[in-house]
Parts: sequence; C-alpha cells; structure tokens
Amino acid sequence: MFGRKREDFSSVELFVGKDTRISGNIAVSGSAIVEGEINGNLEVKGELIVEKSGKVTSEVIKAGSFVCAGEVRTRELTAKRVEFRGSARFSGNLRYKVLIVEEGASIVGNVSLEEADVPAQGKG
Repeated sequence: MFGRKREDFSSVELFVGKDTRISGNIAVSGSAIVEGEINGNLEVKGELIVEKSGKVTSEVIKAGSFVCAGEVRTRELTAKRVEFRGSARFSGNLRYKVLIVEEGASIVGNVSLEEADVPAQGKG
C-alpha cells in the first residue's frame, strides 16, 4: 500500500478490502484505507487513502489528508493535504491547503486553495 511499512498503519481504524462494499455515513478518528467501495459521506480525522482498486461515491468527504489512486465522485472534498496519484479519477469540488497531482491523474470540478475547514488530525 503505497510502499509503507506495517508500523506506519498503527492509526488505521478502517480498512475496506477489495471485495467489500459499504453504504452509509462513516466517521473515523484515525486513518482509513479503501480498496473496495464506499457509498456515503466520510469524515476521517487522519489520512484517507483510496487505493487503485478503491471507489468512493459521496456527497461530502472531510479528511486531515487525502491520497487517491482510485476513483472518487463527490460533491465536495475538503482536506489540508491532497495527493492524486497517476491512476486517480476524481470528480467533484476540491478544497485544500496543499495539492500534489501526478501526471495522468484526472480531476474534474472546481479546485480551491483555501484554509479548509477540516477535522483536527488525531494522535495515533
């Protein structure tokens, strides 16, 4: 998962596997990794990672930081730090403080640099 060591995931409170689908609103005080599908609003105080196989459909996503290699469709994503990998497919309005986009990523929607109203990052 993005070249991380096992100990890097001590604050992961939610892991959605490739064959898992979740519908409903989700709030996580730590971090979350999505390899499967989520259909619902997300509030993640730590890092939200959508892997290449991951798919999220949501009205609102708030995260301390957001890394996307998969597909995300939302009305609004707000995060302090946003990173789109080359395989990312994003559709929606984006509010961020720091933005990193790799070549090949697809972003459709409004992109706004601002002091985003995001959840406080928890200690993990």
